[in-house]
Amino acid sequence: MLKLKKTVGTATCYFNNGGISFALFKASIHSQPSPTTTGYNHHHYIFEINNLQDAFDSFNCMIRMHPLPSIVRFNQLFTKIVRIKHYSSVISMYNQMGLLGIVPDLFTFNILINCFTHLRNMSSSLSVLGKLIKFGYEPDTVTMSTLIKGFFVEGKPAEAAKCFRKMTGAGCRPDVITYNTLVNCFCKMGNREAAIELVEKIEEEFGNPDIAVYTTIIDYLCKDGLFFEALKIFSEMIRRRISPNVVTYTSLISPNLLGNDPCKLGLWKEARRLLNEMIGQKISPNVVTFNVLIDKLCKDGSVADALKLFSQMRSQGIVPDVVTYNSLIHGVCRLGKWKVAARLLREMVGQKLAPSVPTFNILIDAVCKEGLFADGMILYSEMISRGVVPNVVTYTSLMQGACMQGQWKEATRLLHEMIAQKVTPNIKTFSVMVDTLCKEGMVEDARGVVEIMVKRGIKPTVVTYNSLLDGYCIRGEIEEAEKMFEIMRDNGCEPDVINYTTLINGYCKKKRIGDALRLFQELCSKGLNPNVVTYSTLIGGLCKVGRTEDAHELLKKMLASSQLPNCQTYATLLDGLCKNGELEEAMALFKEMEEKNLHLTIVIYTILIGGMCKAGNVSAAKDLFCGLPSKGLQPDVRTYTVMIDGLLGEGLGGEALTLLREMEEKSCSPNSCTYNLIIRGLIRNNETSRAVQFVDEMIGKGFAADSSTLALFVDLVSTGELDLSLQPLAEKLV
Repeated sequence: MLKLKKTVGTATCYFNNGGISFALFKASIHSQPSPTTTGYNHHHYIFEINNLQDAFDSFNCMIRMHPLPSIVRFNQLFTKIVRIKHYSSVISMYNQMGLLGIVPDLFTFNILINCFTHLRNMSSSLSVLGKLIKFGYEPDTVTMSTLIKGFFVEGKPAEAAKCFRKMTGAGCRPDVITYNTLVNCFCKMGNREAAIELVEKIEEEFGNPDIAVYTTIIDYLCKDGLFFEALKIFSEMIRRRISPNVVTYTSLISPNLLGNDPCKLGLWKEARRLLNEMIGQKISPNVVTFNVLIDKLCKDGSVADALKLFSQMRSQGIVPDVVTYNSLIHGVCRLGKWKVAARLLREMVGQKLAPSVPTFNILIDAVCKEGLFADGMILYSEMISRGVVPNVVTYTSLMQGACMQGQWKEATRLLHEMIAQKVTPNIKTFSVMVDTLCKEGMVEDARGVVEIMVKRGIKPTVVTYNSLLDGYCIRGEIEEAEKMFEIMRDNGCEPDVINYTTLINGYCKKKRIGDALRLFQELCSKGLNPNVVTYSTLIGGLCKVGRTEDAHELLKKMLASSQLPNCQTYATLLDGLCKNGELEEAMALFKEMEEKNLHLTIVIYTILIGGMCKAGNVSAAKDLFCGLPSKGLQPDVRTYTVMIDGLLGEGLGGEALTLLREMEEKSCSPNSCTYNLIIRGLIRNNETSRAVQFVDEMIGKGFAADSSTLALFVDLVSTGELDLSLQPLAEKLV
């Protein structure tokens, strides 16, 4: 093959009788003199465009030729640049081309309209349309389809319809592609009726719609949760002898989070049937088909089924991609199967698949939520070493992990590092910090984080404010909580039912039941519906101040408002009745709970046992305690502690200590509360020496005396009632 080499300044172009390739070494070609080529057939001009630099190199080479290539060659170049989605570059080249006197044709104008459409600049698209007409061209179906799509992309369906009518009125006849565009756009806009109406129009003008139209509608229906409607369209398609393709089947099999897809309804068999039918039709499922199934199974917790499908996928020669592994890793992490996750990660790397940001984020988030912050940081270091850039999700997960471990300085350092790396924190990032700091009582530090948040243009939400409200209530600073509630309103953030409930809880803890009831009335007057937590909180508050009758009335009001109380609601009222010495009413409520077939947990029985002991009916408490195994319940540390305290209260120290040893034999370890109650009970029963022995045992297990136990020993020492030989042991408490 003959090759003629022509040197152009610092650029080198290689010409042959079939085409051109190029290598541009310096951008200074713009300042070099224009070459003149002779004997070159422009009609055989061929480009190899792999990136934007190739495109500019080729364009610069073209505009320096004499004579200039025809507009057809420029159109070919523009088409290639559009394929790599550099729309602005095409517009820039077109403007430069115009300065050189190169006249555009209809194809050029259509390319320009398409570029402006992709850039969401419909006003410029319409300007090009005007220029197209001015140059004497008639808009064709490509022009029409592109403009219609552009209007839909900008969310202007009325303008799209107007464009369609205007152009058809001017004699521009839509083709199948135009109708396909309209069907696709109507589906994306959620206008199912219009899309189906267009299908009928296609049938009238062109006969059967093609597979693309049917697949578009099937995909839309599935994504909208209308799986069975999609199956009807699928059946109609088969009846018309239009063969489905892999995309059609994948749309039907694809798990959709909204609606009645086969996976969501648990119709795994139907999804399997479709998969098998697809294979039977000799339509090979692709990686996307398997990915959507594997992802859904993992999200539903059916990881074992997902792994089986993963094996089937590989046995059919379909190579898993990063998405496949990410779904599986996420699934096994949610089940706490770290070894399986590590194996999948190693396998993924072995397949020469680079772990992506989502891969690392899944792992980091999972280990941090398990309290393994150090492991999260190791993964973070691995991520950096592989050149994978962390994003807002990465940093947010790490900050949450640090906060869970009480490492506030580390969380703050990560926040500053994140900002320094130009990664913008989002509302979730700040909310994690604010909420955790508030839960630890560090409200002022949390407010400092909110100030940073506001400075960065992120408005606090009801969630942010609720964390601050809760923080102040935890600290008992109810006046500060009230101020924050008003600040929230002043900043245009209307409190929701959770905010009201948080402040009601704060009032109840301070026994300001009047303020709590006032706020409850305000909540209702604003049209907000109190939830089960609101009612349970207020019932607990009323019980704390001895207003058990009002608490019972509130429970009735709750039932009347169709808000069903849960076990916690009943437990709160039951506990209030028992603590207020109203055992008869407590037993009546317990019977009501049994009649309603409520799930009676060990918490409920523990409250009742405590109430019986408080009322001096230890015998009944013992019977109830001994009958727990027959109800399928095992006493927990709280149940044992309450029963032991009741026995000690009746002077039955021997039985109490026997129960303590039984508790230990059943692998239910006594806690600090158990030891403190035993020690005080023994002292009250004048068994001081035995009580001091338990002091030694308690300290040996790493527990400390509470304020009541300390006060009791201080009193014994000051009154001289404690034997001198026991004082060294007692001094260990101080």
